[in-house]
Amino acid sequence: MGTERLAVEFERSLDGDVLLRVTGKLERSTAALLEGVLQALWNDPNPVVLDLSRVDHIDSRGLDVLLTAEAEAQRRNARVEVVGVRESLKAHRPPLE
Repeated sequence: MGTERLAVEFERSLDGDVLLRVTGKLERSTAALLEGVLQALWNDPNPVVLDLSRVDHIDSRGLDVLLTAEAEAQRRNARVEVVGVRESLKAHRPPLE
């Protein structure tokens, strides 16, 4: 398989919260996609939930995108919540909190 794929599904609940369902590999070659979606949401006042339950690989670049999103949310007094990180991935990275 040549190119790695990452899909980001965007869903907005009735109360305005944003759910981003991420599927695939979050790594150097795909992280820009998620980064772009997150940047587009910076001015959205509603909480953003990142569901990573369908992500099977995160490298340091992917982790950097998540940490930057969290830092940016704090700076803007917004909320970004990361959910669904697989146990197999947790073993390879420091906690996001």
